[in-house]
Amino acid sequence: MTTLDRFVADLDDLLPDDELIRIAADLTAIPSFTGEESELADHIRDWLRSNGIRSYTQEVQPGRRQTIGTLGPEGQAALLLNGHLDMDPLGRDHPSDPFTTRREGDKLYGAGLHNMKSGVAAILGAALAVRRSGIELRRPLLLEFVAGELQGGVGTRFALQSGLTADAAVVPEPYSVRRVITRTAGVHKFGLVVRGRTAHTSRHDEGVDAVAVLRQVLDHLDSTDLRLHNPDFPPLPRLQVGGIIAGRGEAHELSGISYLADKATALIDIRYPPPFEPTDVAAAIESAVDVARHRFPNAQITVDCPPEPAFRVGGSAMPPMDVSPESPIVTDIATLLPQVSDYAVTETGLALPFSYCGNDTTHLSRAGIDCCLFGPRGDGPDTEHHVLISEMRACARTLAALVVLRCA
Repeated sequence: MTTLDRFVADLDDLLPDDELIRIAADLTAIPSFTGEESELADHIRDWLRSNGIRSYTQEVQPGRRQTIGTLGPEGQAALLLNGHLDMDPLGRDHPSDPFTTRREGDKLYGAGLHNMKSGVAAILGAALAVRRSGIELRRPLLLEFVAGELQGGVGTRFALQSGLTADAAVVPEPYSVRRVITRTAGVHKFGLVVRGRTAHTSRHDEGVDAVAVLRQVLDHLDSTDLRLHNPDFPPLPRLQVGGIIAGRGEAHELSGISYLADKATALIDIRYPPPFEPTDVAAAIESAVDVARHRFPNAQITVDCPPEPAFRVGGSAMPPMDVSPESPIVTDIATLLPQVSDYAVTETGLALPFSYCGNDTTHLSRAGIDCCLFGPRGDGPDTEHHVLISEMRACARTLAALVVLRCA
């Protein structure tokens, strides 16, 4: 029996389900919205140390931390497991008491579990199982728990710039363990800002209504062909207006609605396919907005990329990832998954609509790291509120077996 075979046979004892669920629950209990990741980073650093895994924090921005962990000897890592700490804002439909997990059969509910604290729990569980096994790693395992993925990958880019790299990487984003994704869309986030001239409603014609102009500019963008097409990604490019704010003055003062708004801002997300790059998208947007500038000469129309820092939206460009589904890391995962779980990989490479996502694999792949997406997901109409425990278990065990295969 090989080392890997013995390890797989012992996984029930090395990583019991109740312990993996407890890890996920502890992560959920700490809110970590974008820009507020430090408390969770510190928790993970301390958890790693308490389990005999070397760890330290990086200060990505003043007072904003992320955590790095390592197992095995020094040197370039054979494998990197990367997960982001920042979580999406909560919608109105989110269940009450969001930061306390609740189990219903195979479903574990909790804020941030979907994207992507269940994936972070799988990384921690995998590292714990390897550590407990006593298997000596011949090559290093690198763990990254990064800030600002939702801002374009701020933390992963910081880690790369600090010299952290690996031969291969897995990012357990929530697209199901049935899929190993290597082809994804790019993400371009920007602010479309209209500045007009305020005037009282009794003298409406003396002003320039920033809201009215912004509405028409957005309609124009919706109807413009940005010429960023790839038949493999049929709906793209897709423009989404995720937020609008308007008011008076540079801070969008909302009182005094008897006066025209003289500043209106739309926060926009564009998904676009490979082979296009951020410069192509920026040029296409500027070309479309130029038409609007000529149409509304009395308004000032600008494209802010990134948007104003107060909105906590931008940070880094996130180009598409376009990696072969035949890469070795994909083959390894597809081989290991059925050995450690009841699941099997049914899709590799491009998996629609999940490939319309943007994520940190784009930065890792462009740094020469063989990487992919493989992570636990929920099921049904409330998918974004929970994760399937069976998928989280399958992911953790597959990652653990991958560590032994690649590093031992």
